[in-house]
Amino acid sequence: MNKLLCIVGPTGTGKTKKAIELSKEQPSILVSADSRQVYRGMDIVTGKDHPPGTKIYGIDLVSPSDPCSVSVWDDAVFPHLTQAWAEGKLPIVVGGTGLYVKALTEGIFTMQVPINQPLRDELETLSIIELQQKLNQLDEHKFASLNHSDSMNPRRLIRAIEVAMFAPSSPMVNPQVESEIIGLRYADSSTYHAKVTQRVLSRLKAGAIEETENLLTRYDKNIQSMSAIGYTSIIKYLENTITKEELIKQWVAGELSYAKRQMTWFRKQSVIWYDVDNNN
Repeated sequence: MNKLLCIVGPTGTGKTKKAIELSKEQPSILVSADSRQVYRGMDIVTGKDHPPGTKIYGIDLVSPSDPCSVSVWDDAVFPHLTQAWAEGKLPIVVGGTGLYVKALTEGIFTMQVPINQPLRDELETLSIIELQQKLNQLDEHKFASLNHSDSMNPRRLIRAIEVAMFAPSSPMVNPQVESEIIGLRYADSSTYHAKVTQRVLSRLKAGAIEETENLLTRYDKNIQSMSAIGYTSIIKYLENTITKEELIKQWVAGELSYAKRQMTWFRKQSVIWYDVDNNN
């Protein structure tokens, strides 16, 4: 049985640091499960502050202007897992994108559903309410499972409709993988808030604004990759619609909101949790 260790949890809990520590204890490879780190050149804002010489698969997969999905990521990293298993190494998957982790540990039916561009073109003319109604008619269970953010996101509603029209959703399991998932989190919310704030300040000091300016000389601000947390607030700052203080406040708030969504996802998974602010 091929074994897989996953280290998950909200942003800023030291997942990568712990993964690197564990990788030194046995033959292993590191795989990033972070949907924000798949884009080349988007380094500082997304937190690619890995130690020099550390090889991590699953990052820098596509250009910021290229589409990326869990399927693209899975196609890129799975061959490395297969090679690692053949060599007797343990793949350690680290990151906070729950869908990526699920793709490896359980499998995802929707990854096999192809893009239907004519259907997408038709659906893009519909309002949010019309998209919601259509999805509810096609797959009531799927619509009921959406959180508020996803139910108001036209891109995700369109994909859900696309999947529902291809075939009904069905659970999957990857019988070839024996996985263990551990999670890192902060027990004290004020400590975690301070940690996230410090991370944002560090990335600004490291050149997050300059990185964004450079990206904007080559890419349109409206592409999907530029909607990542941090970039949206920096763009507003560069357009003089918010102050530096508001930029920091918005970025921190975005990271904290994302962390809540991550925890909501992982609470539904079989995760062994550790509080990183507990010395034990």
